[in-house]
Amino acid sequence: MHVSPFVVRAPGRLCLFGEHSDYLGLDVIAGAIDLSVTMKVQPRRDSTVTLWFEVTGERDTFSLDEPISYRHGRDYVRAAFRVAQRAGLGMTGADITVSGDIPLSSGLSSSSALTVAAILACHTLARAPVDPMEVAHLAFQAEVVEFEESGGMMDHSASAFGGLLHISFASDVTVSALPAVLDGLVIGDCGLRKRDTVGDLKRIRRTIERGYEALAEAVPGFDPRTTPVRDILDLADAIPKSCRRMTIATLKNRDLTARALALLRSPHPDPVTLGNMIDEHHAIMRDGLGVSIREIDELIAVAREAGALGCKINGSGRGGTMLAYAPGREVDVMRAMEEAGSSAYRVRISRGAHTVRDSIVG
Repeated sequence: MHVSPFVVRAPGRLCLFGEHSDYLGLDVIAGAIDLSVTMKVQPRRDSTVTLWFEVTGERDTFSLDEPISYRHGRDYVRAAFRVAQRAGLGMTGADITVSGDIPLSSGLSSSSALTVAAILACHTLARAPVDPMEVAHLAFQAEVVEFEESGGMMDHSASAFGGLLHISFASDVTVSALPAVLDGLVIGDCGLRKRDTVGDLKRIRRTIERGYEALAEAVPGFDPRTTPVRDILDLADAIPKSCRRMTIATLKNRDLTARALALLRSPHPDPVTLGNMIDEHHAIMRDGLGVSIREIDELIAVAREAGALGCKINGSGRGGTMLAYAPGREVDVMRAMEEAGSSAYRVRISRGAHTVRDSIVG
């Protein structure tokens, strides 16, 4: 039976707590947001896939009857179809128009949303059952494993599942919905785009893993998921100076995420406490991991002056966007950011990736 036209939407995400933790096997708290990648899919009766990316004007064509090769690194849609074929999904061809409103290279996971959307499109073209965890796993394979990158599965999980989530990487990936209702989320865009997200992740990961190796020799039974930070601080000199700051910051980040998890298990967490924790997270990112920049810090100062309770940089850092948590003061914070010369927009926690069948509009 021929598949009817359909639309796939996959959201971007915010990481509230645990930036730079998922690829180190540590827990995160993330939420899907109401900015998304959209694919309008017109199934074909042959094996040809055509792509048109509205934002960039790029076009691509490939055949499912031939081995799918990559035109360049990070060729994510082709990778999604290749991984889906490897997983046994028998797709038809399709004409696909890709659009979206997630700013590129902004720390809001536009590339992961693209990959999740492509994997979900593959499932729909194959008329296969959709399981969010399978979608997240396959999208992770397509974006990270296929290109030997250093990211984790937080972005794909948040986009596939939707809502506000606790994502654990204790042994396997587990995703749990959190009941907290969060209003007042404002994104500020400093206008500077990150130059080398992949390189930054690799550098940070390698640095912290060297610190872990030193701690494993100095601390009996060291476990990066459970060993208390106080046990580390007494032996900080055992960590090479080149990786000491980042390693300790990562473990502090771990403990902050655990405290935030306890808070966000309440439907209505105290806003001031939550704001203070978000500020603490940014301080770890800025001072411990060194991923903030002057333009982001200045934008954070503007947002705080306008009434934000807490602010942090988004994503891998070194540019992009920041989050201002400003319940009841969203308009004031957005106006202040815009007067400072930055773009600003409000976002809300949203549903996960989904397909609208029998439609190619909306």
